[in-house]
Amino acid sequence: MIHLAHVTKKFGTTRAVDDVSLEVRRGEIVALVGENGAGKTTLMRIAAGELDADGGTVNVEGRAELVHQHFLLVDALTIAENLALTHRGFRFTTRRAIEREAEQTIAATGIELRDVTRHVSELSVGERSKLELIKAISRKPTTLILDEPTSVLTPNETEDLFRVMRRLADEGTAVVFISHKLPEVLAVAERIVVMRAGRVVAESVSQDTNVNALANAMVPSLLAPFPASGERVAEGRVRGNITAILGVAGNGQSELAAKLRDDHPEGGHIPEDRTRDGIVAEMTIAENLALKSKRWNAREAAKQAERMIALYSIRANGPLQRAGDLSGGNQQKVILARELDRKPDLIVAAEPTRGLDIEATRFVHGQLRAAAERGARITLITSDLDEAFALAGTIQVIYRGRLSDPLTPEEASQRIAGLMAGVT
Repeated sequence: MIHLAHVTKKFGTTRAVDDVSLEVRRGEIVALVGENGAGKTTLMRIAAGELDADGGTVNVEGRAELVHQHFLLVDALTIAENLALTHRGFRFTTRRAIEREAEQTIAATGIELRDVTRHVSELSVGERSKLELIKAISRKPTTLILDEPTSVLTPNETEDLFRVMRRLADEGTAVVFISHKLPEVLAVAERIVVMRAGRVVAESVSQDTNVNALANAMVPSLLAPFPASGERVAEGRVRGNITAILGVAGNGQSELAAKLRDDHPEGGHIPEDRTRDGIVAEMTIAENLALKSKRWNAREAAKQAERMIALYSIRANGPLQRAGDLSGGNQQKVILARELDRKPDLIVAAEPTRGLDIEATRFVHGQLRAAAERGARITLITSDLDEAFALAGTIQVIYRGRLSDPLTPEEASQRIAGLMAGVT
């Protein structure tokens, strides 16, 4: 159980959490939603004991486990070894014994993750996300906090996760689900809490609200209705220049993106793991934006960064702020600014809206459409079906490293489920 009363937290002059009170009871699934930078993750890091609050009281009954959006795994070790490192119950005898324990642990969580002898460096982003979930669930916490757990999962994998969440709640675990996917929030949570600018601005029982109401509470400047699932942009040149690659995580998406990057280094490349491959957290925004510049001039870089911060609506203190201190959505905007401002003819966007809120997602989609409108060819690698159908004029499915024939959105809507499952 979590009980927070009048909690505050500041980073420099930024008040990340501002007088927040929140209670999550045993056996309850509570969704925490809000735009990027609203304070959700900071609040839950305080609840999990990773950060100290500057004010207020924090009471957490038992053990709280926070599953981070950004992975805390050792790439050079196997799945089994990563579990062994973080699980006190493992018996360190032989390698095979460690692997058997890992297999039993994974099976007990109800999450599918095959072949525990694989190194983490070989795993897709979706599989890494599953491993982080397994690590946390296996320690049997009284409170489980999930930060954007479905952002890299397929619909079937997401439903499997929801079954696990419901089972844990039935067994008495308090579950906090941080997400930007509002239909999912309504499907699994009993209660929804909306944060904006570090404060709780709305709270409701799921059955008493809807997607539009939540979207407007999160970002009141969004006056247009939240787009319905499958809503599409007008046909024409924009869609014709965008090809979407869809598939279950681990079927070769990462390898395809890497090959396209190697074959077309001059193109714009938006990586699926922004913290690992997209930004250098220790460097400033200006330095990150200048990574592909032919020469470095600090004054010119700062001036250019100021321009792009304004143009791409990056919420930052200035060009000299560390990129690692930005929210995930604003880190993604830094990558977009660096990769798209050069106006490349080819753009490879891998999971470009992973973990982003409604406003940031719309911004990314708008930037990709604008690039396609000026003639850029875009390969969109995504696990989000709605995103693929909203943006692309051509859709291909990747299964075990092989691409299907190109399909129109209409053809894909009829065949997508079978193709993603390997049934042609």
